[in-house]
Amino acid sequence: MPRKVRPITDPDGSKAAIAQERDKNARERVKARFNGVGAVTQTMTTVANGLGTVRDVAQTIGNTAKQVRRAVGGGSPIVTENSSEALQRAKDIATKYGVEVFDIEKELGGDSYAVSDSLPQLTAKEANQNKLIIQRQNNALEVRHERIKQKRKIMAVATEELRLVGDVVDYNTAGIEIGTKIVKNQISDTKFQIEQSKLEETEELLEQQVIRTQGTINLTQGVRQEWVLRVDKQQRELEALQLEIEGADQRIQRKREQIEAEMFEA
Repeated sequence: MPRKVRPITDPDGSKAAIAQERDKNARERVKARFNGVGAVTQTMTTVANGLGTVRDVAQTIGNTAKQVRRAVGGGSPIVTENSSEALQRAKDIATKYGVEVFDIEKELGGDSYAVSDSLPQLTAKEANQNKLIIQRQNNALEVRHERIKQKRKIMAVATEELRLVGDVVDYNTAGIEIGTKIVKNQISDTKFQIEQSKLEETEELLEQQVIRTQGTINLTQGVRQEWVLRVDKQQRELEALQLEIEGADQRIQRKREQIEAEMFEA
């Protein structure tokens, strides 16, 4: 009979036995749960891997008994596992990332005077060489770690410097805003001076108009006197004319009286 080949991580088959026992226990727990659940529309059918699929009233659950239990129970299978099963999950996860977990039972058990068949063999020279290489690798890792910390510090400083640049921009922006207010203030002051100059010009025009008005007022008295005199002159001319007419009348009267006298004498 050919020798059964087992994986390196399970040379004696203990892990497989534990997994089989765990699956068996899971099936038993699922079976016990379904005994108290109520009528199921379709019973489990056998598939190639030895597990079944179950269809309940709402949905079909396939592949494994644990999947069926999750669908029926509505929770994680971990809630029903013991600590050993949870630990095995953790080991499985570690194995995916390349972590080789010692089989403690195998290493600690067995003949204490026999050599371990799972551990490799190294000469003292090889061991020293490997330890030296590991130490050098650790040195490189420490340098890389320090470099990473330095890069993080550089990024922190660069971030703060960038924030400082933003603060400077904000400061400069505030300066521009203040300068703009100064320009607006100067514009307002210039407009005030323009209106002030217009006021001064208007006041000068008023002064000129006052002077013209005062001159006109001063001329009024002379014009008044001129016309009074003109009226007086005209009055006198009229009086002289009246006297002249009266003199003419008197001369005519005397002439008439003289003619009449001469007529009576004849």
